[in-house]
Amino acid sequence: MIAQLAEQAKAEGKTGLAISFAGWLSDDGSCAEAAPNLSWNRTPLSALAADYGLDCHLENDVDARAWGEWINRQKSNPGGDMLVINAGSGFALGMVLDHRLRRGARRRAGEVGHWRPGLKGRCGCGALGCAESLLGAAHHEPSDFDKTALRQRWLDLAVATLAPVIAALDPGQTIATGGLLDHRPELRLELQTRLRQALPEAWFGGFELLPSVGGEALARLGVLDLARRAQKG
Repeated sequence: MIAQLAEQAKAEGKTGLAISFAGWLSDDGSCAEAAPNLSWNRTPLSALAADYGLDCHLENDVDARAWGEWINRQKSNPGGDMLVINAGSGFALGMVLDHRLRRGARRRAGEVGHWRPGLKGRCGCGALGCAESLLGAAHHEPSDFDKTALRQRWLDLAVATLAPVIAALDPGQTIATGGLLDHRPELRLELQTRLRQALPEAWFGGFELLPSVGGEALARLGVLDLARRAQKG
């Protein structure tokens, strides 16, 4: 993969790569620490790119998407805090607070799919009982979400996972992304209704779970802008 990207970069006169992927980075941001859905484990992407004379900037895919969503909404929400919920093959958050993407001390900020509410299923990360074993679409067939019982279980756990974070951060905008929420607007609206019921009405009345207006392309926008910012120092 790096060889193909390096060939393309050099053909276009570029000097570096910007890569976002579903998984966790090493503390220094140079390595794909783990990406279960890609079968990557301690994959030194930056070192591989350096073998081709290229710089390499890595980001978690949800962080890249969150930054792209934040850039894309600056006209309607200039400088406002943003929480991005990504419900796709996994379940995670991206957070932009005080004009900054929040990655966390271990680059694990937003990994709410990996708290353990007592489920029995095995998660893609290898652990037993992670919330993502129910909330992640990778653990279900698409048609499963047409079943009332599963949808209600999903909504119950999604609300229990998200409401405390929303109450703690009080974001200016909360955006719904990922395959489940992008392609099932009725599920997004159900989740919005349930979150309104869970949050104090006096403080969060009229809470909105907004759809993305840029889609997957915003992850590319986000990772490229973050790479440029990192290059400038």
